[in-house]
Amino acid sequence: MATTPHAGSSTDICAQMRHDAELSKKELRDERKKLSALKLKHETDPIKAQQLREEIEELEDRIKLDEAQLQVQLEDIAANCSGH
Repeated sequence: MATTPHAGSSTDICAQMRHDAELSKKELRDERKKLSALKLKHETDPIKAQQLREEIEELEDRIKLDEAQLQVQLEDIAANCSGH
């Protein structure tokens, strides 16, 4: 007879979701700090300047994606964890 494994209580799941969201927020803060530091750099060498622009652009794109993912996490928490 097959049984479904117990996934944990909804309170445990909500706590884990909140924990994950907090980690995502921290990662975003760290990425924003790194982006700010990169934007303050000034390169005179054209090749290094281009590499810096590309690195900034990649980080900006990653931050946008991470912000969207965090928003989804927060919406899931709001929808599924009210009262927990």
